[in-house]
Amino acid sequence: MTATEEKTKDDDFQSCESFDTWGEFSIDEDEGVTTKWDAFEKLDGLKQYTKYKTEDNNLPTRILKLCVCILTFLLLTTCAVVSKTGLIYMTTQIRTLLDTPGNDVVGASAIWYWILWLCVSDCVPLLISLYRCFMIVLFRKTKWPSKSVFLSVALIETAHSVGLSIFVFQVLPNVGPLMGVLLMTAVALVPSIILTLFRAQRDGLRTGKTVIDVLAIGMQGSIFVWLYFYTANTEMIIWISASLVLISFGFWESVSDERFTTGVFGTISRAKQNLNSARYRTYTILNIWKICVSFGVMVYFGVTKYNLAIFFKPLSGLNNNVADESSTISHRDVYWSFFLQTISSFVGYIVAVFAVRTQIQIVGFTLPLVTSHLVSIVAVFLMSCLNTEDISHNFIHRIAVAGNECHPVGQFIGTFFISNYAWFSVFWFVSFLWIAGHIWFPNIEKLAKSSRIFCRPFYCNLLFAESLMLNRINDHILTDKFTAEEVMGSYLSLLSIDINKSQSFHDISSPLCDNHVTKGDKKPTKIFLCATMWHENENEMLNLLKSILRLDKDQSARRLAKTYFGKIDTDYYEFEAHILFDDAFEPTPEGDVINEFVVFFMDSLVKAIRNLNGVPVTELPFVKIPTPHGGRLEWTLPGDNRLTLHLKNKLFVRHRKRWSQVMYMYYLLAWKLKNEIQHDTPEHQHSIVQKTFILALDGDSNFRPRAVLQLVDLMKRDKKVGAACGRIHPIGTGPMVWYQKFEYATGHWFQKAAEHVFGCVLCSPGCFSLFRANAIMSPNVMSKYTVNATTPKEYLQCDQGEDRWLCTLMLKQGFRIEYCAASDAKTYSPESLHEFFNQRRRWMPSTIANNFDLIMDGKLFVAQNETFSWLYIAYQSALFCISLIAPSIVILLLTGACASAVPAFRRDKVYGIWKSLGLVGGPVVFYAIICLKAKREMQLQMASVLTVLYSIFMLLVGIGMTLVLSQSVFCAPGHFLVFSIMVPFVLAALAHPYEATCLPHMIWYWLSVPSMFVLLFIYAICNMHSVAWGTREKPQPEPEKEEPQIKSTQTKAPLFVKEGNAISDIGQ
Repeated sequence: MTATEEKTKDDDFQSCESFDTWGEFSIDEDEGVTTKWDAFEKLDGLKQYTKYKTEDNNLPTRILKLCVCILTFLLLTTCAVVSKTGLIYMTTQIRTLLDTPGNDVVGASAIWYWILWLCVSDCVPLLISLYRCFMIVLFRKTKWPSKSVFLSVALIETAHSVGLSIFVFQVLPNVGPLMGVLLMTAVALVPSIILTLFRAQRDGLRTGKTVIDVLAIGMQGSIFVWLYFYTANTEMIIWISASLVLISFGFWESVSDERFTTGVFGTISRAKQNLNSARYRTYTILNIWKICVSFGVMVYFGVTKYNLAIFFKPLSGLNNNVADESSTISHRDVYWSFFLQTISSFVGYIVAVFAVRTQIQIVGFTLPLVTSHLVSIVAVFLMSCLNTEDISHNFIHRIAVAGNECHPVGQFIGTFFISNYAWFSVFWFVSFLWIAGHIWFPNIEKLAKSSRIFCRPFYCNLLFAESLMLNRINDHILTDKFTAEEVMGSYLSLLSIDINKSQSFHDISSPLCDNHVTKGDKKPTKIFLCATMWHENENEMLNLLKSILRLDKDQSARRLAKTYFGKIDTDYYEFEAHILFDDAFEPTPEGDVINEFVVFFMDSLVKAIRNLNGVPVTELPFVKIPTPHGGRLEWTLPGDNRLTLHLKNKLFVRHRKRWSQVMYMYYLLAWKLKNEIQHDTPEHQHSIVQKTFILALDGDSNFRPRAVLQLVDLMKRDKKVGAACGRIHPIGTGPMVWYQKFEYATGHWFQKAAEHVFGCVLCSPGCFSLFRANAIMSPNVMSKYTVNATTPKEYLQCDQGEDRWLCTLMLKQGFRIEYCAASDAKTYSPESLHEFFNQRRRWMPSTIANNFDLIMDGKLFVAQNETFSWLYIAYQSALFCISLIAPSIVILLLTGACASAVPAFRRDKVYGIWKSLGLVGGPVVFYAIICLKAKREMQLQMASVLTVLYSIFMLLVGIGMTLVLSQSVFCAPGHFLVFSIMVPFVLAALAHPYEATCLPHMIWYWLSVPSMFVLLFIYAICNMHSVAWGTREKPQPEPEKEEPQIKSTQTKAPLFVKEGNAISDIGQ
């Protein structure tokens, strides 16, 4: 090529600075000549910048985001207001019934009814939290807290539950609805004291924030001054004071700073860290205890305080109205009040978590919760001023008449806000906002777990908005601490880092998300795109290259926005693309030259740039570097990112996908990354390695930049996630592809989802997966991944399923594998039965071998990995056994179905089942003999014939079963069987509308059951000795008897020629 710059180097691990080729050449369509141009030189202001906008900046996306923000704000505000007014409504009924004269029996039973459902409303979140914590304890490796921490937390949670019960059963019914709403912000006295002490210790006593903290304590403490003026009833003063102080104990965590290590503050910090590591076991017990406490306090108030001799009298003998006609309180009122209050809180919690996870916290979390308190005050205030003569007996009327007489607005304000000293509530509200001020400054990663959002496992149903604000974790005082011992012997040893040269390394505090920026933490996220190629066709290559170019365009737009417009982009990243080409050379008398597939790749790169970016390019300049393994070609993409094609010569380096992965992992991590950071401090080295990822791809992968960023977000939120995989969609044409579409979809719907819930995803497919650099560099990962298979088990486990083997090694080191359903990628799947059988012939034995290894090393997995438990090992053991006997199960099911569907077999009560077994199992035995005796081509041809025959058989059986079911009575066992099979798939398809189109392919899946579960199993077992890759095999030419004649060709340029033991570049 005329624009090629040629370089010759002996060492592949020697850096090469390539010139910016896209800044040098282009084709001028008008002149038809080659001229120089700059891809970015015409960027003139914001108008030209829009040409390079990212996917997130287009107008429809911004409109959608605006609509989501508005909807989230309105929904959470509504839920919070309904929850608060529902609580006020339920508590005012107790006061109404107590003030109703001459109705002791019915009134007492009605009070019991309201108190009971108030207690149940309090316990609903505790029951949900109990279930969640219990499931995590069962299927995760969790810790027990220390005795002192457990007893302290138990005492605090007991005080919180007692305070809530007193507030609901005693305070709210007596102070009235409006004062009850105002008192809900006076529950932050203890957090205000803790916040002040920690801030004073950290910043000193003379700082402005500390002074305001002291004022906040005074404002929260003004509740005692208000009580002095509000009432002379000593008992009421004690009840209100005790309830508010006890409630405030439950919100101590969000204001406790974890960064202290000494003194009393260090003790609190260590206790909080110990509780975080053992929270699920702790709250599994405490949730049960808190439910008992809530019911105990309910019984105490019902029996003693309200003096109800018939407190437990059942309501079955009462009529529909449980109170007098003036109150018109019915069972329906109780049920609807409980339902609305509970459902609104639950929905509000889900919306709140969604807002924080999607990083719209201020609009979707903070503002709605603050606004809901003001809206609730206004709503109750207006309802208290309504004239009862103008409205009928309804919900608003019952709140209006409960606790306050109706007066004109001016008179009501004078009576309530001045005479009752309600203006103190301004102090409570302002100080509450200051104490929970961290909710205005979120600093959390995307898609954060709920344990990173809230301190306690769930929400409080009675003080919904206040509990969410005070329970929200302060992101600015939360760090992820680890010691040198925790990272010693891991990737640091591979990087040859001397941990003793930094005194502070023994207590590194690493921010939990990239929004925290320190002096040594300004390195952006680095992604190495690593794809393996072999004999892909032009369409498959175009898929991958267009995906790389889309990522190049997205990264370039982000870089321009950051450089020229000062945009703060938390998703900013840098990337390099590396493609390793297996068997890239073919020998000729002149030397080793690149084969036709490399030529296809170079042509496809030009075509991909021309089609995707609209650039009139006919050829691309590149840098050519001979290397010990073959050669390397380097391009600079239009977005100024580098694409490197590593050409492997099978005479000098091992071929196959696993060894290509070993090659790029050692090259990028053990050499390139190590050289880049070897002179940095250990803290900076750790930060860079944590932000380095490898995106493993196949030669035909098709993805969008958004899919990659979603995987990166998933990795950022938890440093224990070693790999993340997306949702793979097979593409192609034909019945075989249709079968795989349904198979992949159901695998995502059920298998990966179940693994994610019960334990951990076991395999991250190599066609589209993101790996964490320090996970790959950990001990016993790469060192075992590079093992040379010498035993049958190692051959099956390592060479036949390299992706699963790498994931198994990472799981043994304690890393998790996550599944991101929102990250989509496409890949070409086998379109013929022969190619499909050969692919699964590799996958099936490898999966069995890795599952067997998982079961046998279960003790190691449970000890090392927190996501593994013995229940999960038992679950995988059950699946392992089922997979081994699956062919027998299918044969027996088909035998029974055939015996029921075929009239001749159904009438023969003695030999009908045996005839059916012979019809179904005879071909299976015949095929097993063929697989043991015949050649592989014959086996595949026979598999094709039997697949067609079995598909016809399945169709006839299906028709026969349909006729039998149509003639049977409704709700027969057969109907339930069909219903139980179909409903899960239909519901899963409705829950995944993007893949709902895969549901009709269930027909092909049904017809292929005998072939895929029986014939494929036999073929895989009988051909485990085969070393052929099976897919994209290039037909080998038959050897010629005469001396081969070398014909000249203009399509193959001899780029690299072998001369002795060296490779030299001959160019053009």
